[in-house]
Amino acid sequence: MPATLYVSHPAPLSAPLSRTDDAEVVPSPCHACGIAGGADWVKADGAGILVHNARDRERCPVAVPFDWETGKPLANLVLAAVAA
Repeated sequence: MPATLYVSHPAPLSAPLSRTDDAEVVPSPCHACGIAGGADWVKADGAGILVHNARDRERCPVAVPFDWETGKPLANLVLAAVAA
């Protein structure tokens, strides 16, 4: 899951940033729609689909899926999802 590290005290650090007492892990929002909780691209039937981690891997309603092999957008999948 993508994460942002926030330093919990000013430099100089007493230990490496890999120590959990020196940093706080904050999940990033979905980069397509902004819903909090993080997101991942997954392969489904040959297409890359953006899913929200915090919502039981629910498909992002605004992200455009792509062909997993070529990386080309699959706009027709977006139109089919809107019509359904």
